[in-house]
Amino acid sequence: MKHISDPISTTHAGRIRAGDHLCLPFASEAEQREVVSAYIADGLRRGERVLYFADRTRPDAIDAWLGPRGVDGALAIARGQLDVRPAGDGAFDPADVVVGIRDAVRDARAAGFQGLRLTGEMSWALRGEPGTVRLHQYESGVASTVVDSGDLAAVCQYDERLFARAELPALLARHAGVVRIDPLHDDRRLRIVPTYSPRGLRIGGVVDDATSAPLAAALAQAAGWPAADPRLVLDLAELDFIDVAGIRALVRFAESLAPGRRVVVHRMPATMRRVLTLVDWPLEASDEPPCP
Repeated sequence: MKHISDPISTTHAGRIRAGDHLCLPFASEAEQREVVSAYIADGLRRGERVLYFADRTRPDAIDAWLGPRGVDGALAIARGQLDVRPAGDGAFDPADVVVGIRDAVRDARAAGFQGLRLTGEMSWALRGEPGTVRLHQYESGVASTVVDSGDLAAVCQYDERLFARAELPALLARHAGVVRIDPLHDDRRLRIVPTYSPRGLRIGGVVDDATSAPLAAALAQAAGWPAADPRLVLDLAELDFIDVAGIRALVRFAESLAPGRRVVVHRMPATMRRVLTLVDWPLEASDEPPCP
């Protein structure tokens, strides 16, 4: 499934700071979990309070999300740093929630926290009466609260599988930008970013002797992802150069996967395709662009 078009600004989960009002459009639970858990964990480590409005996610699942990031969610809840609340029922009143957020910012300051992080699953608006108007009211209220507060960051979660695609651009426009998962590696030569629909990696820049180690590390991490889809898709559209050693690393990685799993390379550079043909290395290629 394709994401809707992103607003101009994109912020990675580990770089969100007070004053940011961002949107997370996601198309899978894996993407939601990765981005939101990074956002929450970063806030907890910074000494901020985190307020989570859960709608389709069980509140006890949030603790499980944080475990792999080395954060004890249950402890954070017990000491009042992490507050997971239901998003409400069909009578959910955006105005009341915005007032509650302003109170929560004040309470976080009074309790000695460095600020407040808010995130909510916006699927609450799909219950009961049509909620588009209420949703715009809510987003406007959150945006003004973020601007006025100085101690608040907010990430609004939109499941693209639930919302009508025609409605999403206007809703996203009420945010300063979108939030995406942090790259697995990002320096001046090589950038590797997880993708979710389908599951895989987007690799850009240069793969050579200097960058083969981070590529191998990212591939090893990807190999450990749950295999709901037997394919692991590598999108090479942004790859500027790869040497023979880099191609060999990709082939060896593909050969090391568990039986039934396979690597599919999307938008393979022509030079790489020629090398594979010459040496007869088996690596599945596809010219079909993957979903971002």
